[in-house]
Amino acid sequence: MPNFNIIQKQNAWFDHFGATDDHHRDVKKNKTKKCTRQHVLISTILAVIVVIVLLTRIPLLQWNSTGITIIGTTGLSGNTTSQLFLPWGLAFDWSNALYITDQKNNRVQKFLMNMSTGSTVSGYGNGTGSSNLNGLIGPLGIIVDENSNIYVSDNGNYRVMYWPNSALSPSLFAGNVILNSEIVVYFLSGSFFFLLYNSNSNNHVCEIGTAGSSMNQLNDAFGLAHDASSSAIYVADSVNNRIMRFFPSNSSGTLVAGGNGNGINNTQLSTPQAVYFDSLSNSLLIANTGAHNIVRWVLGASNWTLVAGSIDGSNGTSSTRLYSASDVTLDPMGNIYIVDRRNHRIQFFPVGESNGTTIAGRTGISGNNSTLLNFPTSLALDNQLNLVHARKEMGHVDLRLI
Repeated sequence: MPNFNIIQKQNAWFDHFGATDDHHRDVKKNKTKKCTRQHVLISTILAVIVVIVLLTRIPLLQWNSTGITIIGTTGLSGNTTSQLFLPWGLAFDWSNALYITDQKNNRVQKFLMNMSTGSTVSGYGNGTGSSNLNGLIGPLGIIVDENSNIYVSDNGNYRVMYWPNSALSPSLFAGNVILNSEIVVYFLSGSFFFLLYNSNSNNHVCEIGTAGSSMNQLNDAFGLAHDASSSAIYVADSVNNRIMRFFPSNSSGTLVAGGNGNGINNTQLSTPQAVYFDSLSNSLLIANTGAHNIVRWVLGASNWTLVAGSIDGSNGTSSTRLYSASDVTLDPMGNIYIVDRRNHRIQFFPVGESNGTTIAGRTGISGNNSTLLNFPTSLALDNQLNLVHARKEMGHVDLRLI
């Protein structure tokens, strides 16, 4: 490496003894060339070091092909603390506790890490469905935010419920609500003012307990996604073929994707069942279930771009096709994981790839042993990138170790 102190001293020497301007410029030019070459060399070395560090830190993404049943009993449903009945949605909190929407038991169960018995955190816990504020009917999607607050798509009640961390009662976040008393006061999530509901007057928040397509209604709310920076919740409003965005303290939502009828055009969605918010690209990954593909919809855009599956709405069993994709998620590296439900498999798509790799199940073959899946519904990754997926018809949840 050149001694820049010596170069500076040379310049000073030429100045002192009256060197010509041309000579002075030549020295400066040589100095600049040397510095430029040196900077290029240093930049190249640093780039190589960064690549080596990244390659050594990125894990080899390969999962065990044999699943381990961690919750529930294969082929046996029930409503005890160790049983499930048609599990659907999955979510982890910061401690790796697993939350499961136990659909036919009308509840949400929480399982601490390495525990096979759970506790009920939403719903009545005994299988009873209810439209009361504390009840659920057929819950599907679930998210747990960074503060362990819980959001549940209460499918049978056409609403999204919000359970603040450690709260004894939930709040309505979006959609409709049925309340059993004539006058009820309750908190709206994320705010400190009260809402008054009076069934004997017109002064109520929204239409009572009915599905619909207005901005304060939902029809078959499936998957949920959360934007931590804005506190927005995104809802896959399946029958309305759209994705809705709701903010705390707003009873009406905003249409952000779809809403142009059921179809396969890039301005339409077809019974979407899951949505994932990608903060890096400010976009939504959508399980466009009826069109058998995964699409990306940049917020503010009027159309989607294809991520995986067919662009023409056809299903298939090849590595580039999907059949009723019902869930999608990303890992920290941007790789995509898809529940390919009617192909009885979980597909893995590396960043930028359109060919998927089957990491759980066998294409087109259903079963209840440890290597097969039977209409999987959802998936989640823990903080070690272990893959957890729900097998709806089998009434249990499997773990695949990385």
